[in-house]
Amino acid sequence: MTSFLPQILQNALAPAPGSLRLAALVLTPALLWVALSDLLYRRIGNRPVLALLVLWLTQLAWICVPGGQAPAWPEIARSSAAAAIVLVAGYALFAMRWAGAGDVKLMAVLCLWLGREVAMFLLVTSLAGGALALCMPVLRRIELTAARCIRRLGAWLPVAVPTPMALQGHSSPGIPYGVAIAAGAVFVLFRH
Repeated sequence: MTSFLPQILQNALAPAPGSLRLAALVLTPALLWVALSDLLYRRIGNRPVLALLVLWLTQLAWICVPGGQAPAWPEIARSSAAAAIVLVAGYALFAMRWAGAGDVKLMAVLCLWLGREVAMFLLVTSLAGGALALCMPVLRRIELTAARCIRRLGAWLPVAVPTPMALQGHSSPGIPYGVAIAAGAVFVLFRH
């Protein structure tokens, strides 16, 4: 147990691999979208998660093209195993109604993207989720302010913008864990 903390610190100080730089470019706008969607509507759609999975598979296929860089198969296997474990454990949490299906799918796909940084991602995400739960009164105010901004923006747009949950006259259920997931991923992507 005592050797675990120095290993985490050593990994935290290691330079960011090239795959994380690409991940930062791809994931940042998607994570912003997911965090806002979960905050305002308490929903993480399947399309963004599926798009991230397809982009990861495309990146993997590109790496495997002859003449390209050699794929890091052990790292890919570890991140795939972590994604599978997160998916199975997340399904159990979803079955008990402790987690949302979108949260589970997003975390599994992000495990694929984050490679050797999966442990740090899961740790920071869980800490951010705990902090989010403690700060729910402040988060409710942020949610209400963001909902009002979305409503004003929707009045200017030619397409209909759904009314955020905070403005529908009832309290938003649960914690928008997509915000914590995005915070964990952003921490891993931009800490170097």
